[in-house]
Amino acid sequence: MWKNNGQTWRATLVMLTLLSSVYLSGCQQDTSTKAMVSLAGTTVPSQTSELASEGKEIPHSPDIPQGPIPEQKNGTPPETVPPITDQTPTVLVDESDNNPAPTPPPALPQTPIHPYYDLSGTPPSAPGLAMRVRIFNEEPPKIAYLTFDDGPYPETTPRILKILQDEGVKATFFVLGKQVESYPNLLKAEYDQGEGIGNHSYSHNYHLLYRSPEAFIAEIKQTEELIFKTIGIRPRIVRAPGGTQGHFHVNYYNALDAADYLIYDWNVSSGDAAASHVPANQLVRNIESQVPGRTRIVILMHDAGAKVTTVDALPRIIQYLKQQGYAFGVLTPKVAPVLFPGGFHG
Repeated sequence: MWKNNGQTWRATLVMLTLLSSVYLSGCQQDTSTKAMVSLAGTTVPSQTSELASEGKEIPHSPDIPQGPIPEQKNGTPPETVPPITDQTPTVLVDESDNNPAPTPPPALPQTPIHPYYDLSGTPPSAPGLAMRVRIFNEEPPKIAYLTFDDGPYPETTPRILKILQDEGVKATFFVLGKQVESYPNLLKAEYDQGEGIGNHSYSHNYHLLYRSPEAFIAEIKQTEELIFKTIGIRPRIVRAPGGTQGHFHVNYYNALDAADYLIYDWNVSSGDAAASHVPANQLVRNIESQVPGRTRIVILMHDAGAKVTTVDALPRIIQYLKQQGYAFGVLTPKVAPVLFPGGFHG
């Protein structure tokens, strides 16, 4: 009996051991599962589940952001950020003026009159005026621009070129188309010596030129073609015969600016146009009386055939300016123009 009881006891013990093992295994599995979703007793919910429960779409992050990603607040998904663009046109103007600033629309009727370019490039303003912003080069503290109109002529231009070469200074020649046709080699000599070349119309005939802005531009274009055929450049600088005062109104400035020309008047005159032969001493005195107090001067002279006294006075004029501390420059579209104010009022 004891033997049978012993067998029964052993069988019972084996069954209890197996049951205990199964029970303990189940408890360990449940504990490990809970440990996977618990950290320090705090449950971490799934982001997917949270967004899905609020009915929100899960945002997709691009591999390469196309713009700055804004800081997110309160779990809001990031919005698509469009590329940032500057709505203000960028104005690019290079030294050769191959990429000038655009001409603006005409100014409003109440626009105040501001009849000159600032050295910063801000254009004149007036009712109906449309002149573009420019970029001008920096200048020495005192600078003089010698200019000669109406040539070239064999009686005067070669002598002027020799004086400029001997004095080591440069000047700007505003040439007439009809003179370029007659003396192309003199234009070539000016250009080869490094002098500035400007456009002074074809005919110098006031009656023809000032009939309309279109008539004026037509003569400028005619002379431009002659200059280009002779020396291969198209000057953008223009001087109106007789100056703009009394001849120009706003539409003339607009027409020139639209064609990318710059018009240049003067602020010092030799007075050599007052008569056929003004004495050289008088021409020098005229310059000396107008220069004091000015830091930048554009001097009007002429190299028409009869202006031999201008040639005679030129060495003394240059010496006087040197003594006053002036450097000498050549007019280009990178030099701020001197403009008479009258044309901006009409």
